[in-house]
Amino acid sequence: MPPKKSPATKTAAKPATKTAGGTKSTGGAKGAGAAKGAGAAKAKAAEAPPKAPPLPEVKMEAKQIIPFLTHDKDEIIKKSQRWPYIVDQTGVVARLLQYSDINVLEVMMSDQMEPERIRMALLGSLKFGKPLVIDMGDLDMFTAINEFLNRILPDLTDLVMTKKVMEEKCIDQLIKPTDDQDNKNSMLYKADSFRFGLITSKEMVSDEMKSRMLVVRVE
Repeated sequence: MPPKKSPATKTAAKPATKTAGGTKSTGGAKGAGAAKGAGAAKAKAAEAPPKAPPLPEVKMEAKQIIPFLTHDKDEIIKKSQRWPYIVDQTGVVARLLQYSDINVLEVMMSDQMEPERIRMALLGSLKFGKPLVIDMGDLDMFTAINEFLNRILPDLTDLVMTKKVMEEKCIDQLIKPTDDQDNKNSMLYKADSFRFGLITSKEMVSDEMKSRMLVVRVE
């Protein structure tokens, strides 16, 4: 009789190598990639500019707000280098704005937040050197306003907040070929007199708004 064949020997699977803490060790390449990604994220965070410290709040009477916006008589806006964030719990200023020589847009009116409506209001204020104020009602709608502005031009919110929108090259970016001829010559714009502001009746002001704008409370 032929000898019996011995059964094939199976090689046992090697257990996954564990680290001292009991966690399965990943491949060196994967570990290095994760470490590199984490390092890049930290470096990016470190490069981000810190938020500007909030400025002391300014208090005014309702009747002072319109001259403050149109003429900045005491150069409060100029010296602060920030646009005003007006907190008016009385509701008086919002009514006064409707009868002033100031362009006003209301966030809660959807047609007034259309890109073309905002663009023309912004161009008009830059052209004639007058303020543009966005009324947020009783809310803080800055996140939505940021989105509305950036639909017109990438980073338009930052251009407005940093006042770079007053520069001729930025105005040229806002002008369309289909605009009236009167609007196409940015050199004739009175942008130096342009001002921007937000108004709300909400008492609490977010840290972001405090760091980006000058809080003005109506007494």
